[in-house]
Formats: sequence, structure tokens, C-alpha cells
Amino acid sequence: MLKSLKRLAATFLIAVFIIGSLNVTSAEAAIPKPGNARFDQWNNDSFTSCDIYWNPVEGASQYEIRVCWTDGSHASYDIISSRYTGYRLSGLSNKHVYVFTVRAIKGGEYGKWSNMVFITPWPYKKDISASLSGSKNVKLKWKIIGGSNGYNVFMTTNPSGKWYWNLSTNTLATSTSATIKKYRGKSLQKYQNYYVRVVTRRKFKGVFCEVPEPSRSYYSFRFYIYTSYK
Repeated sequence: MLKSLKRLAATFLIAVFIIGSLNVTSAEAAIPKPGNARFDQWNNDSFTSCDIYWNPVEGASQYEIRVCWTDGSHASYDIISSRYTGYRLSGLSNKHVYVFTVRAIKGGEYGKWSNMVFITPWPYKKDISASLSGSKNVKLKWKIIGGSNGYNVFMTTNPSGKWYWNLSTNTLATSTSATIKKYRGKSLQKYQNYYVRVVTRRKFKGVFCEVPEPSRSYYSFRFYIYTSYK
């Protein structure tokens, strides 16, 4: 009876050690998600191609890429070698916000998806128009950017210099017009070149996300007033 108890106890200890070992192995084998997935740059001023990078995952053999609209539709996937920690997206629609995520693959197992990267195009300059409104104001119109949360309008008289916020629309993708009445607190002047940026806004968890520019001197629209004021 005593030997049997000892044998049972030994078996129980072995089982504990085996189970404990399996738990540790499973935890060690968990595949971490790629860290710091981030937007790097636009590759053109029509907002149809961009580069995205992320931190490498040790031991990964491949990465799976997922790109979709903000509502999860229009998803596309790709698998690349772990030699690469960046991806160039091409053929994007410049009229919708995209979401990019990436996950590591190791030994046929898939890890968790990375943080979301929002790819947010600005209204394309060819889709922006303007007209004189009232006596001294200029009304801008542009095409909708699906999945956005409204737009900011910035202005300057020197596109290579500092840009100044002018106004914000309602936080709706459909708010696709705005009337410019002043520049830096003063009425618009005749024969002065004004440069405009219409910048898409995207909100995530109550915070507006950064929306990168195509280049420092990029502008969406340029106008000057030459008609006589009424």
C-alpha cells in the first residue's frame, strides 16, 4: 500500500512537472505582434501610394499584411518575407481612408495583429474648386474622403514657409465645403496669392490622428482675387 502511494505521488509529481513545462513552453512560443507600425511617407501627391514600416519580430519567418477601409470592408492581404519590415502600398483610392495592420508568422503559426495605421489621403488638388462668395470671401469645394471625420483648412502666402490654421468643418466626411473669409485675422486682399491646404481629419478613440503631408511645400489650391469688390 505504501509503495502504491509513493508510486502515485511520483506519478502526480511527474504530471505536475510535465504540465508546468508545457505551460512555460506555450508562453515562450507565443508570437509577439510587430511593434510601432507607422506611416512613413506618401510617394506621390495624388495619395495613391505610401510606405509603412514596423519593428521586426525576432524569429519570425514571414509577415502577413492586411489593408482595408475603416469599416473593415475592401480588405486585401499579402505575405512577405521577414527580411522586410516595410511595405509599399500602391493603387490606393485617394477618396477613402485605409487601415493597415501586420502580423508575424513563425512555424506556420500566426501572431497578433499590430497597432492600426491610418492611411489618410487629403482631398486631391484636381478635385478642389473655388468661387468668389459675397464681396470678399472665397468658397472652396472638394470631393468626399470616405471614412474621414471632417477637414481642416490651412493657408499661407508662402508654401515653403509656415502654414496657418484657418478653419475646421463639421466632423463629417460629407462636410466638403468651406468659406474663407479672412487670413490671419484680416480680410482677403486683392492680387495676393493665397495657398490653401485642405487636410482630412481622422479621429480614433476620441483623438484626432496625425495626417502626414506629401511634401513640405505641397498645397491643395492657390487663388488670388482680382475682381472689384462690391
